[in-house]
Formats: sequence, structure tokens, C-alpha cells
Amino acid sequence: EAFGNEYLINTKDKLTVINAVRVDKTQRKLLYAELAKHPNIVILDKQIITNKFVEIIYSDFNSILLYTSLLVFFALLISYGRLELTIITFLPMVITWVWILGIMGLFGLQFNLINIIISTFIFGLGDDFSIFITDGLTEKFKKGKETLASHKVSIFLSAVTVLIGLGALIFAKHPALKSIALISIIGIFCVVVIGQTVQPFLYNFFIQSRKERGLPPWTIPTLILFWIAFGYYVTVSLFASLVGYILLYLVPYPNIKKRKLFFHHIVCYALKVLTYMMVNVSKRHVGRENMDFSKPAIIIANHASFLDILVTVMQHPKLILLTNKWVYYSPVFGKVVQLADYYPVMEGVDPAIEKFVDIVKDGYSIVIFPEGTRSPDGKLKRFHKGAFYLAEQLQIDIVPMLLHGTGDTIKKGDFMVMDAFMTMKFLPRISPTDKRFGEGYAERTKSISRYFKSEFEKLREESETARYFRQRLRMNYMYKGPELEWLAWKESRREEYYDALNKDVLREAVITELGCGYGFASYMLHFTGWKRNITGIDADEEKVEVANNCYSKSEQVNFICADVLNCNLPMSDVFVIHKENLLLSEEEMKLLVERCSKSLKENGRIVYL
Repeated sequence: EAFGNEYLINTKDKLTVINAVRVDKTQRKLLYAELAKHPNIVILDKQIITNKFVEIIYSDFNSILLYTSLLVFFALLISYGRLELTIITFLPMVITWVWILGIMGLFGLQFNLINIIISTFIFGLGDDFSIFITDGLTEKFKKGKETLASHKVSIFLSAVTVLIGLGALIFAKHPALKSIALISIIGIFCVVVIGQTVQPFLYNFFIQSRKERGLPPWTIPTLILFWIAFGYYVTVSLFASLVGYILLYLVPYPNIKKRKLFFHHIVCYALKVLTYMMVNVSKRHVGRENMDFSKPAIIIANHASFLDILVTVMQHPKLILLTNKWVYYSPVFGKVVQLADYYPVMEGVDPAIEKFVDIVKDGYSIVIFPEGTRSPDGKLKRFHKGAFYLAEQLQIDIVPMLLHGTGDTIKKGDFMVMDAFMTMKFLPRISPTDKRFGEGYAERTKSISRYFKSEFEKLREESETARYFRQRLRMNYMYKGPELEWLAWKESRREEYYDALNKDVLREAVITELGCGYGFASYMLHFTGWKRNITGIDADEEKVEVANNCYSKSEQVNFICADVLNCNLPMSDVFVIHKENLLLSEEEMKLLVERCSKSLKENGRIVYL
């Protein structure tokens, strides 16, 4: 009782005495250590309690930040329907947060109970700004509309408003209020800079710029396939270069020809593995019995892709390739080409006739791409005379090898590995004495070129079905919204429908499609018949804008927003009428058919779907 009741807590089985102890700060730890020896003493220190409270706040803040980030990520994923767009939108938020923490560290700033609340506000603004940027970029990609500039202005005005409102606290005398201002300035600066730079760069690099070059946008599966194939290609090239150098220059075995043949076996097998590693690409050999590899020949093949080198060399070890400069001096594959004795065609054929005589005597066939360079669109170019001159000089057979689908698997100037169907077709041998193709290499060049192109067109017509172009159709509508991607996926599965429509329409027809919608049928008709000229007409402006902004859009495919009952219909070989898209009455449909019949060319037809 002498202590006073306010310092005593008397319970049933315990008596607690509260006592205040003052000690010098330098002696505090020593006192704690001494008191800790007594089990019945409990220390209540305001500083310890405050620090513990702050630790709890920090711990909760980090947990809340993590949970909120995950919620934002999944909300973006549901909204955009694409993991790629979600990452492009979310990644700037992550980079922004790292920047904020880094700048705070450089200036010695720390989180406190007040500025933690402000940082969550900054994080929310970062979410909004990133979404605005992605929406502006997507609007351009989807419809060709330049709305990003107005989005950037809105972001700038919002940032300025926040800076004026919270940044003014920098003049406050209280340190906590100053920290609010500093966190706000740093946060808004990072949010705006990252959003205006990193995000547009990523979007343009992987999506927008590829559309402008007539290429499909990157996706995560295509990126993974590319890195697997490219990684294997680089690794095997370096390994083969090392093995080839050891085999041809360091191994003491005297028979150099056997060593070179063994090296050709290694290259042939490695490229075969690389080709068949692309599991998303179907491979088909046709007429391989026409090529007897035990009897040397000049193999001529069309050239549309880097893959042409792989699929020709993998056919047999005893092949010598005529290459251009960039392949011969490639920093990755060049050493393999040189060790395999492939011939650089830029040096001309005449100086190496004797060398080719020895190559043929050793049982090797020679592979030549008579076009000289890769075709960007798969259309065959003019054949040069070199291959036919060489066949005449060596008096050996010519074997045409048709390569279809390689250019659609990996396009010229690109690295994306598309889902495709590759066909390698050998045509019958053409002997030097075969007079069907004329006499002399100049005449035979023209005749064999016509024969090659004719057979290639037959192969194209046989192979290029709706199934063949399934992925290309879908990729034109990628990143344009979940609903549109779903529609494109459903349309790409209607193979029988599009194959039947393709058979009804001539390969060189002028086509007008009424009620074209988003342009699915127009593009499929264009893919399956690249000589066709197609005009799509629809009254829905948004659908026409989307159709006009696909990467496969060309001069041969155009879309117009107009009323089919009032617009001028162009003279056409075929009118395709989509009744489900037009929603016309029976009388209006009869009027439309009459209008179409007046604009039909001779022997034209109306396809009513």
C-alpha cells in the first residue's frame, strides 16, 4: 500500500509491481541484459513497442502489396484475355516500384506510418496509367486510331495535379509531411517516365512494329519455340565447327575424304534433329524415290526461307550446297559451311568446274537455289542459268526439288516459327539427253523453269487449304480483345466451309464480299488464292476498321464501310453474300441480288451463304 495502488496489480495468484527506471541511453543494453536474467521481470519500453508496431505495419504493407499485385495481375489477365498484354501492362508497375525503392535508398529516405499510405496511392495511379497506355496502344493496333497521344495528355495532367497537391508539402516544417511530398514526387516521376518509355517500347517491339512489317505479333509460345530452336542451332553450329576442325585438321587418319564424309554425316544428322525438333510443324516427303543419292545430280530447289538450307542438307550426307555470301561468312554457321566444302556462289561457277568434277566423282550431288535469293512472299522468281550451265558441263541429271511451306514456317527476315505444313517433293530426274526441255543450258533454263513453276503451283493448290492457313487467320486478330480472338478461333476451325467456298471461286477472280464483318472470309479467300482481288463491304464501321488493320492486309484486299443497298458495287467475277451479317428482309435481299447481277462480269456468279 505504501507504493500506491496505481503501481500495484494484485490478482488471485500474482502480484505485479510497476516501476519506472531511468537509465542513460548508452547503458540501456546492459540494463536489458541484466534484467533478462530475472524470469519474473517484464520490460515495457516505449521505443521497443513503437519499433515493433512499425515492424508489424511494414510486414502487413509488404503482404498487402503482394496480394494487391496478384489481384491486379489476374484482373488484367481476365480483362485483356492475353498473358502477353498482362505482362506488358504489369511489368512497368514492377519496374516503377524498384525505381522508387532505389531512389529512396540513394537519398536515404525511409518509409514511415504516414508515407506508406501515400505509396499505396502512387501504386494505384501506376495501375491506371499503365492501363491507359495499353488501351491507347491497342486501339492503334486494332483499328489504326491514334488515341495514345490523348491518353498521354490525360496522364500528364493527372500527374501534374498530384504533384501540385502533394508536392506542396515539401515546404512543410514537419519531417513526416516532407516525406509525403518526397515520396509523391519520386513515385509520380517514376510512374510517368516508365509508363511513357518502357511500355510503348515493349508493345511496339513485340506487336505493333511487326504488324507494320506484315508479320504476325509475337506470343509466348512462339517466343519459347524460337529460343529453343535458336539455342539448339547456335549450340550445334559451334559444336560442329569444333568437331569439324578437330576431325579435318587434327585427327591423324590419312584418308581425308572419309573424314569429310563423316563430318557431312554429323551436319546432316544435326540439321535433321533441328528440323524435326519443331514439333509444331508437320513434315512431308513426296517422291523421294525420284532422287537416287547414289547417282550424283544437280538438285534445284526454290528458296523462300532460311529453313530451305536445313531441309535440303538433311536429305543426305553426300550433298554440296552452293551458298551466298551471308551464309558462307555467317558468324554462327559459316565455319560449318566452309569446313563442309560448300561453295560460295559469289565467286562464280566457271573457276570451280574442275573442283565440281572431283566432287561429282566422289559421289556428291550439288544443291543450287536457281532464284539466287529468298522470295519474301513465296512466289517463284526468275531462274538464273548457273545451275543448268553446271549440269551441262558436268553432264549429270537435274532433279527438281519443290519446297512448300518453309516460307510460311519462318518468313524471310523473321525468326518466328509458325505452325505450318512443310512439303519436300522430288520430281523425276531430267537427264542431259532429255530433249523435252530443249538443247543447250539457256533453252533448258527456260523450259525447266516453266515446268518447275507449273508443278509448284499444283503443289500449292493441293496443300494450301483452310487448315493450312488456320493459324495465320487467328494471328491477324490476336491482341484485339478476347471476344474477337474467340471469334477468329471459331472461324479458323470452319475448314470444310472455307474449302467449299474456295472451290466455288476462281483463283484469279475479282471478288466482292457483302456483309464481310471482320473480314474472316475475305482473308481466307486471299490466303487460298493469292491472285484474287477482294473487296469487303459492311455497314459496321468498327468491324471494317478492324478488318483493315490486320497484318495480312495488302493491295489485293480492301474493306469499305457502306450500305450494300445504296453503294456502288464494283464489277466482279463473284459476289459473296453473307445473309447472317446483313440482316435484310426478304424484299431487300431480292433487291440486293438484282443489284449484284447487274455488276457481274461475263460468266460471273453469286454465292449466297
